[in-house]
Order: sequence, then C-alpha cells, then structure tokens
Amino acid sequence: MKKAYPGHYVKQFTDLRDLAKTSAEAFGDKDLYTYKRHEENVVVTYNQFYDYVRCLGTAFHKLGFAESTVVMTGENHPAYSVTYIATIAAGGVIVPLDKDIKDDEMPAFISKCRTRAVFFTNAMFDKIVPMFEKLSAVEMFVCIDFDKEERPNDPRFKTFDEIIEVGKAALEEGDTSFDDYEFDMSKLAAIIFTSGTTGTSKGVMLSHYNLVKATLASDSMIAYDDTTSFVSVLPMHHTYEMTCAHLGTINLGASTFFNDGIKYTMRNLSAVKPNAMVFVPLYVETIYKRIFDELEKKGMANKVRALMKMSDGMRKIGIDTRRKLFKPILEALGGRLESIICGGAPLPRKIMEDFESLGITILEGYGITECAPLVSCNTFGWKKFGSVGLPVPGCEVKIDKADGEETGEILVKGPNVMMGYYEDPEATAAVFTEDGWFRTGDIGYIDEDGFIYITGRKKNIILLSNGKNIFPEELEEYLVHCSSVSEVVVIGRKDDKGETKITAVVYPNKENITGESDDEIYAAVKADVDALNKTLPVFKHITDIEIRAEEFEKTTSRKIKRYKVK
Repeated sequence: MKKAYPGHYVKQFTDLRDLAKTSAEAFGDKDLYTYKRHEENVVVTYNQFYDYVRCLGTAFHKLGFAESTVVMTGENHPAYSVTYIATIAAGGVIVPLDKDIKDDEMPAFISKCRTRAVFFTNAMFDKIVPMFEKLSAVEMFVCIDFDKEERPNDPRFKTFDEIIEVGKAALEEGDTSFDDYEFDMSKLAAIIFTSGTTGTSKGVMLSHYNLVKATLASDSMIAYDDTTSFVSVLPMHHTYEMTCAHLGTINLGASTFFNDGIKYTMRNLSAVKPNAMVFVPLYVETIYKRIFDELEKKGMANKVRALMKMSDGMRKIGIDTRRKLFKPILEALGGRLESIICGGAPLPRKIMEDFESLGITILEGYGITECAPLVSCNTFGWKKFGSVGLPVPGCEVKIDKADGEETGEILVKGPNVMMGYYEDPEATAAVFTEDGWFRTGDIGYIDEDGFIYITGRKKNIILLSNGKNIFPEELEEYLVHCSSVSEVVVIGRKDDKGETKITAVVYPNKENITGESDDEIYAAVKADVDALNKTLPVFKHITDIEIRAEEFEKTTSRKIKRYKVK
C-alpha cells in the first residue's frame, strides 16, 4: 500500500491581504523578521508587518497607485515582503527585479512593464538614482531605509517611511479603501523575469490565485510551524524564495533572520541557530565541503565516517544518537539545524545521505518559475533520495515520452501554472500542449509510488553521432565528488571532423591538488576523470577536459550560467 501525503494542519487564507491579516491575528507580537541595520538587529513582529501592509496598501489607494505596476529591487528586507503583498493586495502587479541586473539593462525592464512606482533598498541608491532621468514615465521612486545626507532633487523621490505615514494618516481618518478592495483572483499579480541561465529572460505572468495556491501547497508538504526558525539567504526576487521561504513561512508563524551577505552565512547560522533552512544545491555543497575539508585537516574524516556508519546501523534498530555523536559538527551550523529544503538544481545523492547520517534531513523539491514555483517535494514521512518528491496537492504531473522510452518531458497542470509569458504569445503557445499541459523542458520519469525523478534538461542534452543522448547533469553529479573538482559544466564540443566530444569544463579545487603548475593541475583532474570513466559505459566517457582559471559566472540564486560556457 502506498504511503499517504502529510496530514498536518495548515492555516488557510483566501488572498495575500488575508494572509497578512490572519497571521497577525494568530501570531501577534511574535518575531516575524529580524534584519541588520547599521550593525544592529531590527525586529518586525507579525502585528507590525500587517500594519505596514495595511499602511502601504492604503497609501497606494490614497495616492492613486492602486492597480498599478510596481517594481521592487534590492537586498532581502522585510519591506520587500511588505511591498510585494501590499502591491498585489491593492490590485496591482509586482515586478521583483534582480538587484544585479546591469545598470544599462535595468531601465529597460522597468519601462517594459509600464511601471508607475519603483521601490528599492538603500544599498541600491547609487544605482537607481542615476536612472531617474531615463525613467521619465515612472511617477514615484521609494527608498527603503534611506539614510543619505541629501535626498535627490526630484519630487518623485520618497522614502518608505514617508509613504507608510501617508497610509497611516489615511487609516486614522477612517479610510477603508484597502481593507474593502475586492479582488479578481484570476488577474495578473506578478511578473517574474526568469534568471536567464540559458541566456533568455522571459516575464512569467502569475495571478493572485497562482500565488495563493502555490503557497498553501508548499505549506502542506512540509510540517513546519510557529516553532520553526530560518535564515534567509536566497534573493527574494526568486520565486522559490518568495513563495516557499516568505509567503509560506508567514502563514506558518515561523521566524526569519535575513542573512547580510554570502560571506557571513556560516557566522549567522552559528549565531541565529535556525532549525530549518531553504537552500539551493551550491550552498549545501559548499557547507558539505567545508565540513569534510575541515575534518580532513584535523585527521578526523575517517573516524567521523566510521561513526556515521555505526550510527546508521543503530538507527535501524531504533537508537538515534546523532545529535550527541556529531554535536561539534552540528554546532558550526548553530546546533539546532534539523532540516534543509533544497531545490533549483540536482543535489548529489551522497551529500543528502551524509547529511542524514549527521542528523540533518535534506528534502529535495522541484520547482520552476512558471509553476509559482513548486511542483513537487519530498516530505518528512516519505522521501526517496535521488527523487524530487511527490507532486504538491492540486498539481498534476505526467511524462510525455515516446513508445519504448523510459524517460520523457515532464508536463504539469494545476492552479500553480502561470498565465503565460508577458507580451510574448508565441513563447506562451510553444510551452503549452493543445489540452493545456505546461511543458517544463525537464526530462525525467515517475516511479510506481508517484515520485518524480529528473534526469536532465531538454535544452542541455548532448546528442552524439551514434544517436545516444547524454544528460550532462548526470556526469556533473559524478564529477563534483572528485577531489580535484570545485565546479564543472559538461558540454558537447565539436572536433575538426564534426564529431561531438563530451567535454568537462572544470574549475579545479586547488587545495586538494599537489602542485600549482597548469600541467600538474590538468594531470590531477585527468586522473580523476579517467577513474570516473572506468565506472561508466563507453558512450558516456568524458573525452576532453578544459581547465578554467576562474569560477563560473552565476545567477544570484547561485546557478551556473550554462549559456556563458562557450
């Protein structure tokens, strides 16, 4: 008999305004967000958060910006969530933009969406203010946590606090326009520009309904609650972070600390002591390597692995001593971390198994921006390593495969699926079947229990001259375990005869290589690749190696930009 989906209680809400309101009613003065400002911790409670949402939403109505397009950009901040929710709850369209979009490209994104207001954090001040003249159609620029000595000489410039005061005054005068606003849940609510790992950036259109259903589905898969605490590390313009790690956690009553920089991640984990995290694989892999590199330096790696094996055996008979056995290791992560939700790219199975042995459960999920984003996830009660889990409630998944094939393209249908691509009907039509299934572009299969497995990305498949299909992600997963490899992308490279060769482009891990010359580094990597090839079928052999001097360029969600690997 198949095991069941989780059955834990999930607080229901009808719309994003209701999300903020019901969470304030349920969790009151409990800490929702903590962030650093001028090296001091600033706390925002659930009650304060809802007050901010009401004030900003009311100000939108008062100032004539209800039902308008609003851009939000900058580092993670409580006001980011406030602006996101208030914009949608006032009938508008939120456009969260990556803060690292190039200066000469940012105005184009803003103008393309016919934006009326731009909200940005103080750290973005020197980037956004020079754009004022180019963005003559924008009617209001709002800076969050503004602390400059002089404000721009432009009447369109406002501070976040000033806008909040407008809404507060209106509420005190009895303005109920925001509270009374009636939603069209099917209306466009968010335009999310994809991260562009394949060289494209399309505007994914999500409705208010998409976001509500995706948030509730996320909460229904993982049994987190008001005892859960997170450190937020992924950028909030990313739908995975916004839906699962913010809208979802607001509904749960959880507490979130904003990480104030990638280089401070380990420090903040140690200080904040979260019991759960939402990561992409690169963060997990980095922490994993740091743990075991440190153990190797101390000569403890073999001993710890022996303890892990012993502990795994003891757990099979119901004895779990992991929190005691591996306390020194867990303390580096705060000492309370019990689980990690990981998505965005495949995570090597061995890493998940080793974290489980140490006492930290990794639940891998699968999402795509076009599905707001969650499609599937493993759960605490039922998980399979190597799988991205079961489809979330309300979401149907099937495999479009040819007769005789084991894998095919993953298709999705459900209330989480996007409205289409912004002002791009041709691209929209191309990703939907005639009967309304969304084509994800990912290749995989579903097992007898309904668990989804992803084997590769359709666009990344390497087609050999013998007709064989090679999934580079599979080979990359093997290669990242090689001691000489820090980062790798596998591509198909044409030789002089037009034959496609499987080529590994490697950024080496020089700390694990004896010698510093180019020849010595190449030899070390080649030795690892040769050893790997002996375990693979001949048609999957990596025949060429290219060494990079620098890390691969990545998106802000830490995905390698594959299209940049030439």
